[in-house]
Amino acid sequence: MVKMNELNDLLTEIQSVGENFPPELQKVARFVLENTDLVVYSSIRELATMARVKHSTMVRFAKANGFSTYSEFRSVFRPKRYSGNGVSLSLSSSPENRMMQGQNSSDLEVFNTPEMNQMIKDATKIMMRAKTCFVLGVGVANAVARNFSYLARMIAPKFVSLPSDGDLPIDVLGRGTNKDVLVAMTFKPFRHEVIEAVKFAESIGIPIIAISDSPACPIMARAEIKFVIPSESPHFFPSMVPTTALFEIILGYLMTEIGDEELLNLRQFHNRRHSFGIYVEAADEPE
Repeated sequence: MVKMNELNDLLTEIQSVGENFPPELQKVARFVLENTDLVVYSSIRELATMARVKHSTMVRFAKANGFSTYSEFRSVFRPKRYSGNGVSLSLSSSPENRMMQGQNSSDLEVFNTPEMNQMIKDATKIMMRAKTCFVLGVGVANAVARNFSYLARMIAPKFVSLPSDGDLPIDVLGRGTNKDVLVAMTFKPFRHEVIEAVKFAESIGIPIIAISDSPACPIMARAEIKFVIPSESPHFFPSMVPTTALFEIILGYLMTEIGDEELLNLRQFHNRRHSFGIYVEAADEPE
């Protein structure tokens, strides 16, 4: 493996090849991707303890990524804190450092960065260019996928939520091409059927937009755009609030991308609903 001198390149490479590592190195890969700042501020022995591997495994991991020593590997993390492409968590946003610093940051703060704003704009443009935009979510994420697709279809009929009508995701994706796009999401513990659907979509050339709560999620390695969205919750189930917020922001950008004719069609759609008495009370905004 070629040695990486830029943190962005290194993290992307670890995402891409991490699942091909032996099990112990996979553990280190997941830990490094989810805790980039701890690599900077912790010793190799401390990191090995937190990653639940041996000290020598950390050295093996550095060499597997093209570095002669662990110190050389670690030096890539030091020049500046990485903040691009949704891969790394900042110092203030990692759970360990929130506790250490006594912070109680809102999960929605993840959207308050220029990088995230640009990623959302780029994702929106890809969706609008696509012939069909498949939106895949299972379990608690399925409701989010369906809700977004329902609203987005009012803007453009190209949005399809998966799974649907008893089909497997690959049944519908099998009709896709490289002119389509798949928006896929899965959160810890990652769902096997989502990972397999993303692999299948990649194999037939469908571009991927990935959403997860971990940069170590297997679907990230295959994605053109990667959103790392927090899902921490005081309850047993993961929180879908930040993910729902992401899709609502995307809907706003979708509205800015459509032309005047499509905007007029959308207004006529809702006026028709009002004229047929669909709504109990008159309203200016879609429901």
